[in-house]
Amino acid sequence: MFLCASGPKVSELDIAYGWGSTEGARSVLERHWDTWITQSDMDYLAGIGINTVRLPIGYWNLGPEYCRGTDYDQVSSVYQNSWPRVKRAINMAGKSGLGVLVDLHGAIGSQNGQGHSGISNGATGLFQSRSNMDRTVNVLTVLMRELAPVTNVVGIQMLNEPKDVPELIPFCTSGIHLGYNQIIHSQTDERVITEMREASPHGGTFPLYLHDGFNLWKFSDFVHGRQDFVVQDYHSYYVFTPSDASTPASKHSENVENGIFQMLINASGNQRRNLVIDEWSCALTTQSLFPEKDPDEARRRFCTGQMGVYATAAAGWSFWGMIFFEHPL
Repeated sequence: MFLCASGPKVSELDIAYGWGSTEGARSVLERHWDTWITQSDMDYLAGIGINTVRLPIGYWNLGPEYCRGTDYDQVSSVYQNSWPRVKRAINMAGKSGLGVLVDLHGAIGSQNGQGHSGISNGATGLFQSRSNMDRTVNVLTVLMRELAPVTNVVGIQMLNEPKDVPELIPFCTSGIHLGYNQIIHSQTDERVITEMREASPHGGTFPLYLHDGFNLWKFSDFVHGRQDFVVQDYHSYYVFTPSDASTPASKHSENVENGIFQMLINASGNQRRNLVIDEWSCALTTQSLFPEKDPDEARRRFCTGQMGVYATAAAGWSFWGMIFFEHPL
């Protein structure tokens, strides 16, 4: 899909602006949506014991109306047939007996500056713009109205991997008493959780998920202080830092099975077990595998060890199928 993308070729925005025209980009993306995941994939997952899939979407996937005034404004027509395909994916999962966690992976303005949030300029523009926050709240309330009544939608993830900025918790709700007796007051009237719950008759008990910005204990205390169904999402990877790369695979496994396990057990206990590990991977660097006498066995232990820890310490997990290239071609 990135073969004829525009610009730096790092996000979906570059695909939407590429391929010669909006018609060309729409054709490429629609073919991808129609073929990459099929009913047979859902059936396979159900057949091996998986009970839920996490479905990442961007605000642009709701359709052209939600692209206006955003980075996707000029290519909004690319997404004229996107939302029906999101609903089709949910229905396919339901046909296989699978639940779906719908994850807002890309918020308006970007919650983290990363390509996977739908932008290519590296800017985190969500929290610095009242308009971006207002429109993201609107997207989330629309998702609540559309999806809360759907019997196999098990929750909505409000933001994926947002930066842990001071505005994050106030953006979600105001006046929340945290476990360490601090009160965070919103400087705006942004109250995502409240507005989402009020958007649907099903909202009062509907599960809402929030990634912790890689600050486990801050958000463990946040969830601890709430009485409604809010779940913390923690992501676990071991390939992205120099320290990760220099650590042998067997040492990563020891750390997961001991220190990480105890850390997650403690956090989970703090928040009534409302904790999931909704991204993790078997990816290791070549440097991590090099010292191992049997690299395949080292990777196997790393994979199965993680799965056992996350299944025991948390309420569930989602595996992120990631291919890691240290030296991209």
